[in-house]
Amino acid sequence: MWKRALGVWGLLTLAMVANGVARLYLLVPLLGERGAELASAATGVALILAITRPFIRSLNFVSPLEYGEIALLWVSLTVAFELGFGHYVAGASWSALLANYDLLEGRTWPVVLAFVAASPFIWRPRRLLHFAPHGA
Repeated sequence: MWKRALGVWGLLTLAMVANGVARLYLLVPLLGERGAELASAATGVALILAITRPFIRSLNFVSPLEYGEIALLWVSLTVAFELGFGHYVAGASWSALLANYDLLEGRTWPVVLAFVAASPFIWRPRRLLHFAPHGA
């Protein structure tokens, strides 16, 4: 299961890199920087949900904790990749990379990461959802 989870994360990484390239070369010229960021975030969320659904639906977990472990793995790897690739390969400064996490400045990257974290819970089988009975 962990090998498959890593494989899904690899697909997410490829899809998000392609999404970033499309943002830079297609969306920025058409929509400007802010519009491209918003459109790219929406596309990224759609890609995350589309890629993670088949994997999560195939799991036979019985505990929400197990879905949380997948979420933690994916978010940790994503942040490590984003910062490592951004700094050591793309040459971005640490301050520029960390600025992408600033919601108060209107950055959408934290929202995308939230969907990476939420996707295992969004797609888990409904039999694992527990609601309080009426009147409780």
